[in-house]
Amino acid sequence: MRKLLYIIICSTLLYSCKHELEAPTWETEMIVPITHAEMNIADMITEVDSANISSSIDSDSLVSLIFSQEIMDMNFDTLVKIDAITDEQTHTLDSASFADVVIADTATIGESINEIPLGTILLPNGSTNSIPAIPNIANEDTINIDASEYFETMTLHEGTLTVELNNGYPTDISNISLSLINATNQSTIATFPFPVVPSGSTVSKSESIAGQTIDDNIFAILHNMDINTSNGPVLIDYSDAIITTITISDIGITEATAIFPEQQLTETLKEHTFDLGGVQINEIGIKKGTVTVNVLSTLPNGKMIYNIPSLKKNGVSFTSGDMIIPEATNTDLTSFSFNFEGYVLDLTGQENRFGGDTVNTIYTESYTFIDYTGTLETINNTDSFYSYIEFDLTPEYAIGYLGQDVIEFGPDQQEINIFDKISGGTLSLEQANLSLLIENFIGADADLVLNDLNTSNTITGETASANASVIGNVYNINRATLTEGNLPINPTKTEIILNAKEMMEIFPNHINIHSNLYLNPNGEQSTSDFIYPEFPIKASLSLDVPLSFIANNLIFTETMNADLSSDDELEVDELYITIKNGFPLNSIIDVVLLDEYNNILDTLIDNKEIISGNTDSENRVISPSETIITITNTSYNDVRKIKIISNFSTASLTEHINIYSFYTLDVTLSAKFRKILGE
Repeated sequence: MRKLLYIIICSTLLYSCKHELEAPTWETEMIVPITHAEMNIADMITEVDSANISSSIDSDSLVSLIFSQEIMDMNFDTLVKIDAITDEQTHTLDSASFADVVIADTATIGESINEIPLGTILLPNGSTNSIPAIPNIANEDTINIDASEYFETMTLHEGTLTVELNNGYPTDISNISLSLINATNQSTIATFPFPVVPSGSTVSKSESIAGQTIDDNIFAILHNMDINTSNGPVLIDYSDAIITTITISDIGITEATAIFPEQQLTETLKEHTFDLGGVQINEIGIKKGTVTVNVLSTLPNGKMIYNIPSLKKNGVSFTSGDMIIPEATNTDLTSFSFNFEGYVLDLTGQENRFGGDTVNTIYTESYTFIDYTGTLETINNTDSFYSYIEFDLTPEYAIGYLGQDVIEFGPDQQEINIFDKISGGTLSLEQANLSLLIENFIGADADLVLNDLNTSNTITGETASANASVIGNVYNINRATLTEGNLPINPTKTEIILNAKEMMEIFPNHINIHSNLYLNPNGEQSTSDFIYPEFPIKASLSLDVPLSFIANNLIFTETMNADLSSDDELEVDELYITIKNGFPLNSIIDVVLLDEYNNILDTLIDNKEIISGNTDSENRVISPSETIITITNTSYNDVRKIKIISNFSTASLTEHINIYSFYTLDVTLSAKFRKILGE
């Protein structure tokens, strides 16, 4: 500023002077206005560094100071949060099944006749002849049975071995003895006798093979078989055969090395109910969350599928798909997490459930498998399949019944800064209105009870409470509604208004509140509740203080950053501050200069009285007073801050004084500059 003034002054002088052969020198003094401001009370309020403070003007031009602040924001995220572990189950291999092993062998009559000397001559193919009795047609004949396409070795804790003979010969066979033997160690698995098998019939015998170990290479030894005499001449057809079918069924594996076919171990279809206290929810929209399937499998080829039919996104139900479970080498579980953001979860249970819809309940489908790998895998009956499900869901919304919960807020202390600059004195307000506005964005009725509401000045230790008619009173809060069942929410508003005159006269720097919210005090209603946790119940405080007051030695303190170090190009000889006071307020002002460390360098203005504007009999200002302050012999070197201390009192100390919007404070700052020109 001073540099700019210097340039303007010098330019004016240079262009107005005649140039000589030698430049003359002279000393000059000038009194130049530096700045001027005219402010009303609204201007002063807008200068306050707070977004919470504003002003209003009534029809009589009386100014009110407005302070607003949100003081209560209740969090309902946990009211319907689903955080649970479900579906813990263990499946062992004894619950597994193995497909029946079926191996067949065919022995034609032509092959048998070919073994008889002159048999093909005596009984030619296509002829009609009587077949004589042929004893011991089979004697320790061996049939190789290859089961390697099913298994390499298999030890069973249960199982059944069945031998079936289908006699396609044109005559009966008898005295049949058949044994099955493991080729590896020649151990006998089972022996089956068949006294007679009539022509055209099928007979079978079964034996338990529990505890047996079976190899993939088995010998079937036919110890004996007799062909009986035919009942007269019969057609000799060399393709007629005896078909032997060996079946291993009802297999329960103790241990096996096999190429296991894909098979389902378990199917678990169940409903699970979440414990939400008294909350009964039909549906939630999921804001964020996961469902994690945790699995530990000692099987080399485990697989799992997990479905939640009632969990949908864009109308499509959730399925995990195939979860291939690696064989566990330690106790660490394999986890599969699924992000359910944007899903809708129906909590009414299984569709078309017996007994009708329910609440807080999901229906799930869990399937475990031995997966087909196409290679030999070794498993045993100690192998197991352990799993559980973790739900961690935070709702975007919930529909149902929110219960009769009691939600406590506080005790909570909120800072208020409306009186931050006041450090002393007394203030008598004509009135002060405190409004507590409750906005309910929840689709449920509620009752609010204020257990405590007071203001406090932590510097002086003073407190002032709201009147007794407010504390303990029950305030009914009606439920919000949706717009055609969707957002936006139409909140209800409940306003609590009280006289806060005494609460404000202690110059509070905190407001303290403690309250209880009683959700659904009248129980469940015919209309479903709803909640969007992002839109809770909010409470905001609004303080309306009409500027009609009596002030006595009201001390304001303000410290501002200011660099007033001297300018080498222009010297300030004196400063003049002209104040035209259009307010009905007397003031005594001190202005102190500070360095950057808040050390006092000088007192610029000491105990200077600013006279109130001239008032009439009603204490209204009819003309401003004028005060001129002269500041001389002051060094501004090292000045980095200015501290202003103002002591205000109203023109009357017995009657309340009104502050009107048309009252102004006119301040002009001028300076006498000295400069030697021509050097």
